[in-house]
Amino acid sequence: MYIYRVIVTTFDIMKDFLSGSKFYPLEIVIDDREPDAMLEYLLFYKNIIVRKERLLVGDYLIDSELIVERKTPSDFSASIKDGRFFKQAGKLAISKVPACLILEGRKREYKNLGFSKNAVQAILMSVSLIFKIPILRAKTQKDTVSIMLQSFKQLTKDKLADYKFHPRLKPKFKSQRTDKYLKQKIHILEGFPGIGADRAEYLLNHFGSLQHIFNAPESDLLSVIGIGKSTVQKMKVILNKVNFNDA
Repeated sequence: MYIYRVIVTTFDIMKDFLSGSKFYPLEIVIDDREPDAMLEYLLFYKNIIVRKERLLVGDYLIDSELIVERKTPSDFSASIKDGRFFKQAGKLAISKVPACLILEGRKREYKNLGFSKNAVQAILMSVSLIFKIPILRAKTQKDTVSIMLQSFKQLTKDKLADYKFHPRLKPKFKSQRTDKYLKQKIHILEGFPGIGADRAEYLLNHFGSLQHIFNAPESDLLSVIGIGKSTVQKMKVILNKVNFNDA
């Protein structure tokens, strides 16, 4: 699994959204089959933590709040011919996380796919009316990234008060020289989903010990730079999981 940390400028279209102090750094998971170019466009945004791994549903998972399926003309055509398209639409429809479909490319590109105009319209009507999945349009990969983030903003507009936004600065870990178990502590914390070396150091610098981290309430954990709600929830699930051996 690859983890990318971003500390660079934003596209103008999302500058206001991602620069306010009330927004929390977004966690975006990209399916590892997506092109590297999409990752590069995301890397233009600051305060986004990007992970690349295999997703079972969709191509992008934004902060555990929105699933995005991205289709180019060639992928749209191929997925219809091999039967993947409606299987993917079915998974999106039953997902507990809201989902949308982004058709990337110019409209004329969808006219030369070997399907009649009526057939394409019927397919898209099924997606929107039967599967109840919103369909969005984007001309380029860059547009797709902007539309994904705008969709997330629209979806979570009533929750934005809960989001915080901080610059991703390297933490100054005061006890690096005195704590001979620092590496072991960081290694333990890195075993939790969504926690890398930087986040582990933020947690240790804030709470001082593993025991204090594990016993901390969710609200205290969320006050730490770089720690999001989904990360905290996964940590708590793992810590509270009880395994019983068969008698």
